[in-house]
Amino acid sequence: MPSQIKVDEIKNVAGQYKIKTDTFQGQTTAGSITVQGEGTATTNLQQGLCKVWVSYFQGDNDTAAVLDSFNVSSQTDNSQGRTTTNFNNDFANDDYSFVAQVFDGGGANDIRLVNQDFGTDAYTSAAVGYYCLDGGSAVNDAQRFFAQLMGDLA
Repeated sequence: MPSQIKVDEIKNVAGQYKIKTDTFQGQTTAGSITVQGEGTATTNLQQGLCKVWVSYFQGDNDTAAVLDSFNVSSQTDNSQGRTTTNFNNDFANDDYSFVAQVFDGGGANDIRLVNQDFGTDAYTSAAVGYYCLDGGSAVNDAQRFFAQLMGDLA
């Protein structure tokens, strides 16, 4: 049987409550750590983490660049206004939550939509595709795009 340490408080050598570690793992289930939330509520640490995020720039001369990201292997510029974000680590399924926002320096109110039936766009465990409208029905590139995805990784 492995050794057990039972204590009421843990402090570092300077007497502070700061603990440094590279890995946390659940005791009974490796991928499940419960943390105290607001009030008496508890939450699952892994469920509450953002699993994919991206900040993407689409220039006027059709040059695209990922400015910063997490768990993104690449962005694919499929065509005018159509883009796909490909993940490094796939989701367990396509039931994840996708939230996005755009900014267009030209003043148009672009809208990003996810639609698995619209051309090359995808909504799979490995990638999410989306398109941008110019505030009407014309597909066009937005200048900046920001997205966050939450769900279970495979």
